Amino acid sequence: MLYYTKHKQARSDRFGVWMIQKASTLDKVRERTVVDFKSLYSSVLSPEYKYPKWIDYQIIDLDGVLTEVISKKGEKQKYALIQLHGGAYVLDFNDTYRLVAKKYLETHKNLAVYSLRYSMAPRHPFPAALEEAIDLYHYLIKHGYDSEHIMIAGDSAGGGLAIAMTLYLRDHNIAMPKALITMSPWTNLAMNGESHEKNKYVDPLFGEGTKPLNVRAYVKNNDVTNPYISPKYGSFDVFTNMLMFVGGHELIWSDTMDIANKAKETNEVYVHDFEGMFHVFPLAFNKIKSSRTAWRLIKSYIQDMFRG
Repeated sequence: MLYYTKHKQARSDRFGVWMIQKASTLDKVRERTVVDFKSLYSSVLSPEYKYPKWIDYQIIDLDGVLTEVISKKGEKQKYALIQLHGGAYVLDFNDTYRLVAKKYLETHKNLAVYSLRYSMAPRHPFPAALEEAIDLYHYLIKHGYDSEHIMIAGDSAGGGLAIAMTLYLRDHNIAMPKALITMSPWTNLAMNGESHEKNKYVDPLFGEGTKPLNVRAYVKNNDVTNPYISPKYGSFDVFTNMLMFVGGHELIWSDTMDIANKAKETNEVYVHDFEGMFHVFPLAFNKIKSSRTAWRLIKSYIQDMFRG
């Protein structure tokens, strides 16, 4: 069943959109290199990063691939959320995703958040990220988490990866996670669809005049329509629950809607489409109303999925 909600753009969000439009004119943003806007957004990974004192922090190493794990001190970790970061498979985990992990942690007292620092293309193309995500999932199962107590969340490339790994788990008769949360998932690396025409002049990050995403860095010589690369081309006759967010001005708006419409017959799919919003707008955190709304919905969803 598909539950689709269209959210009107709040008047107070227009300044946030303007800021994104201005930022998209900066050379470093256009080139998708390291940027550091401090409290707004940073693609830096600080070696001395400090979480609040109420958070327990550790790093696990699975054959050289690191995962940062946070949980609430003094609470039992009954549930696990795997966070898969965005960055078109070429930009690494960073401090912004530590803030995202903290936001997820705040939704449930018995949750542990596992942020996978998967290997980057082009040095590590497909299927490296997929295999590493699956390895982490197996690690959680091995260490006592039931599949019904695991959720996978991802934005952009991480959102596409979350869906791709769930397809892989299903296809290999491995119990799927309880649910997925996606923010602007990149699910069609063929880079086509309705919104590629409709939004090509309004998307400030990926629209006309911006540097195209480097698809081949991750895909290499593989078929771009492989469902483990582009989940849009997969079958969703059996799947898991999903909560999906997308901005109305996104070039890849169709990447969310195509998946939702394919999966709606098999499980509950909630899509929240925010008018006028940009790519991965929930990462604006408390800066704009639409982001705050998205995080309230995420908290409610996680608490509903992880009851008891």
